Amino acid sequence: MTALTDIYWDPYDTEVDVRAQAIWKRMRDESPVYYNEKFDFYALTRFDDVLRATTDTETFSSSHTTTLEMMSPEPVDVPMMIWMDPPEHTRLRQLVNRAFTPRAIERLEARVHRICARLLDPFVGTGGFDYVDEFGALLPPTVILEMLGFPEGREQEWRRAIDQMFHEMGAMGGAAATGEGELPSSVMRSVDDTETLVSQSDLASTVFGMLPELIEQRRRQPTDDILSTLVHAEIEENGERRSITTAELYAFIQLLAIAGTETVARLLSWMAVILARFPEQRAVVVDNPALIPNAVEELLRYEAPSPVNGRWVTRDVEFHGVTIPAGSKLIMLNGAANRDERVFEDPNRFDVRRMFAKHLSLGYGAHYCVGAALARLEGRIALEETLKRWPAWDVDESKIEWAHTSTVRGYARVPITFP
Repeated sequence: MTALTDIYWDPYDTEVDVRAQAIWKRMRDESPVYYNEKFDFYALTRFDDVLRATTDTETFSSSHTTTLEMMSPEPVDVPMMIWMDPPEHTRLRQLVNRAFTPRAIERLEARVHRICARLLDPFVGTGGFDYVDEFGALLPPTVILEMLGFPEGREQEWRRAIDQMFHEMGAMGGAAATGEGELPSSVMRSVDDTETLVSQSDLASTVFGMLPELIEQRRRQPTDDILSTLVHAEIEENGERRSITTAELYAFIQLLAIAGTETVARLLSWMAVILARFPEQRAVVVDNPALIPNAVEELLRYEAPSPVNGRWVTRDVEFHGVTIPAGSKLIMLNGAANRDERVFEDPNRFDVRRMFAKHLSLGYGAHYCVGAALARLEGRIALEETLKRWPAWDVDESKIEWAHTSTVRGYARVPITFP
């Protein structure tokens, strides 16, 4: 079911990206085990197939990175948690879970409300503003950098650096995936010594460059931020307790800061666009704010902010009569799986009242998003605070701008106006 088809899906083609949902439907129906010869990868699009691959970490490994353009036959040697498999992943995951407990997330509620109010209030009484550039892309870094322990006021600088990094990955990723180009220096590949995690990166010129100094400060005088938790944490390895290494610490912080910035920004970009496209659904939430948490889940299902996740296949494995050989690159399209009509009734209908057991936008199993509760909190409060000020808005879709990369999907700019 892979060879004789005129379907073409390319994660680096910006025109294909815009039409992705229509292409993914054809892949689900006609080519559930899709093969892209140019970039030499397989792709799964049906819900049950993606779920199977997501939960089988022995067959589908994350240790070769989870981004197509970075994958190679050798496992990566950067101690990044998402690029590890159990049991190594499990040890580090348990450590980070301490910083994202339900109680810790609950304590953030009032703070996130205040940040939303500070960012949105200046636009009350105006004709409109760019919902992403002036709000959606600023809220996540403001929250996550503060949680991590970085000084206030640097969120714009960090957000711009992350935007640039993902822009470069989108522009250069295709060439890197075929071996014809290089990735931007801000992308971590390998570690010869711990300092290179900061010094080799373009991110060294941002607030991230303060990390060595902040680590030493937290070692001397701990506070209640995530950095302090990690600096003083211990993990069990081979029956013994040890502190995490500096390289592991740098990788943790960069992972949390980047993921906590980019994916939530894309979620909020979809929020602005989709609720403008379906004003009747927005009106339902305005009339019944208790539906806001479910509306956020439906937004996540309808358009996954990170719809593409890569794995390395460790053994021959079969789907729908097609064998994916060991040593293959596999793309799990959770953004396509969430619209699988085999699981979701009328999946292309956006419905804030929809009830469903689960979606795959935040992963599943061992690699379930560590910041899922935080993302949901930010999405819920952002929608509450937006609707409190503007129960209706319009989007001129001729003026919106895409954020194109091989892993995240959404908008970089969404100008909204008020009726």
